[in-house]
Amino acid sequence: MKSLCNDVQKNHLEKLLNFINNGTLNGGEVWSVFSSPELSKKIIRKKKVYMTLKFTQEEVKTYKALRVGVKEYIFKKCLGCCAYCRRPVGHYGWAWHIEHVIPKSKYPLLTFDMSNLTVGCVHCNQWKGARVDKVLKGKKLPIINPLGKDFAYPEHLTYVQISTESLCFAKYSTHSTEGRETYKLLSFEELERSYAINGMHAPTAALHERLTRLMYKNLTDPEGQELVELLGNLKSSIYKIP
Repeated sequence: MKSLCNDVQKNHLEKLLNFINNGTLNGGEVWSVFSSPELSKKIIRKKKVYMTLKFTQEEVKTYKALRVGVKEYIFKKCLGCCAYCRRPVGHYGWAWHIEHVIPKSKYPLLTFDMSNLTVGCVHCNQWKGARVDKVLKGKKLPIINPLGKDFAYPEHLTYVQISTESLCFAKYSTHSTEGRETYKLLSFEELERSYAINGMHAPTAALHERLTRLMYKNLTDPEGQELVELLGNLKSSIYKIP
């Protein structure tokens, strides 16, 4: 990420890197500082204030500008598509995140490494965090690594989408072990079903969208897993509507 910085900005970024290097903060905590910079930032652990960090206005300005620069860089590199499901994400709202392919929670030194950052839609980002990142041992992913050496998406997955005014159809075909694990762990079957539902009936599509957002909101919360399961069952019921 330093390649996107001028000399002053490099010094500001170095401040965040030092928190990781000296073990003061973990990757997630430092990334939260970077993603939502403030003059005074409270770090919460076990529901208590672990530390309060102070930043200058120039540092806050740097982090905001750098985040925009990173998003623009990886968005162009990925041609505006999620690196995992290859759906277009657009520039709007909650549609996508800066994705750490190798999780920052396990490898904090890669938190600001541009070779580890890509585009992840909300769907893929959240399911990967819940089903892949939390159980990962080592740097080899069970799913596709879109930033891996000589990576070619068609060797693992094929994505086909057909849309008309009244129908939307999407289908993934898998061609490798990593592709099959990606389809399973990132719930691509749900994406296929949601395309069909959203293209057929507007009121049902609106309900489906609300359930999806609630699921994403609770996926990373250990205390929210029962709610996620309940919402998943409700979505499955929607899929069975004749």
